[in-house]
Amino acid sequence: MKRISLKNFQFNSAFGEQYSREFISHRGAVKILETEAEVHIAISGGSNTNLCHDLENFHIPKKVVFFSISRAELATFIGETTDIDPLESNVKHEKEGSIALDAITEGAPVVNIINAICIEAIRLESSDIHIEAQSDSVHIRYRIDGMLRTVKKIDKSVFFTISNRIKIMANLNPMEQRLPQDGRMSVTVENSTIDLRVSIIPVANGESIVLRIFNTTTKLLTLDELGFYPQDLTAIKSASIQPFGLILLTGPTGSGKTTTLHALIAGLPVPDLKIITIEDPVEQLIPGVNQVQVNDEINLSFDSMLRRVLRQDPNVIMVGEIRDTATAELAMRSALTGHLILSTLHTNDSVSVITRLENMGLEPYLIAAVLRCSVAQRLVRKICLSCRKKITISSQARSLMSKYKIAEKNMYEGVGCPECDYTGYKGRTVISEVFTIDKNIEEMIVERQQIGKITQYAESHAGMISIAKNALQKVTDGITTLREVEREVIF
Repeated sequence: MKRISLKNFQFNSAFGEQYSREFISHRGAVKILETEAEVHIAISGGSNTNLCHDLENFHIPKKVVFFSISRAELATFIGETTDIDPLESNVKHEKEGSIALDAITEGAPVVNIINAICIEAIRLESSDIHIEAQSDSVHIRYRIDGMLRTVKKIDKSVFFTISNRIKIMANLNPMEQRLPQDGRMSVTVENSTIDLRVSIIPVANGESIVLRIFNTTTKLLTLDELGFYPQDLTAIKSASIQPFGLILLTGPTGSGKTTTLHALIAGLPVPDLKIITIEDPVEQLIPGVNQVQVNDEINLSFDSMLRRVLRQDPNVIMVGEIRDTATAELAMRSALTGHLILSTLHTNDSVSVITRLENMGLEPYLIAAVLRCSVAQRLVRKICLSCRKKITISSQARSLMSKYKIAEKNMYEGVGCPECDYTGYKGRTVISEVFTIDKNIEEMIVERQQIGKITQYAESHAGMISIAKNALQKVTDGITTLREVEREVIF
């Protein structure tokens, strides 16, 4: 039985009506085409001999052709073609454990619609779902490759029905509409478990609901797949094989720091090392690694957990984020006592981690002794290779290439095609600035020399390539566009 997709499917009723919603939900069959001579039917869950026999008899004398669709596809189809009654409120509580998104619920259309929204977001590999009450409608937006995209608008009158359902799924208070609420839930789609973090805040027109998606079963990327240039890749790998020290990833929220750390850990000889991560939350499971999730409600913070982890005799410790002085001091002293510490920090460039750590109260001699490498990174969208075309190099681009001493090459942009959903971009890559420490830089840190002088030395003598130059190289190599890197980098 051939597998098909119901994406963008609309049934043409010229030769017959679609099956009733009750029949579709109960039997898992959707009529996808009907002509004078044939009927094409999609069936969920694979071949069902009895159902096929019944449908063949029902459509005599027409020829019946069967196709296969997944349960998730059927649930999405029902959800996207369901009309919600604003007065509908008979949504029941879920059982303990995860919620099956691809289960079709009869008599509760709001459930099917929310399930369809989540399934489609997961299929498109969105990082989060935004459900926002506006003055006249409810906007559903997905963040795909770092950019928000409006995918659906729903009648405003049903917003609180949707809101209440999500609150019930996340074990929040459905009656509370004045205060912010945060929760979590676990869902399943075709036997894959996906975690969602729920954030709800009151806004002028109702509420803003954000569901952040963490698919712990997705393929773990390697460092080689993230898009680092060979020179930066070598520097990062060299720092990661040191027996002790501190490696920091810097950049704004959503710049892929945790993904890089996970890839770095996965590249280590995991069976030979005791590796423990402290994360908020655990976004992706790494085989052979002990991963701990912090919980502020029971005072399980980064610094308190780090103290306990040190008693486990680990070789490598990943601390999700250095947020305060206590965590910074403990991480530094752990690196001094023979542990390799990996963590993240919020700074604009890689060299500024020195200033940030000093501002947290750490002594320069301690920073110089343990800091091995810091990586500033951003994520930019890649040009879709299926619709990429060469463009004329603008005067602005020529000026920037001259400023950063980059040889002129061809430049490209995406036209838009079905492969990239007509955006011109598909996937993302990293742009980076890798700062490694040598003896001279250690002395400059201890002497409290200006960050500008340390940066100048790192670029001229230590092989560091600035994030701006790295970004422009990605443009001239035809990987991304100038417009895209300008969104993330200040030139």
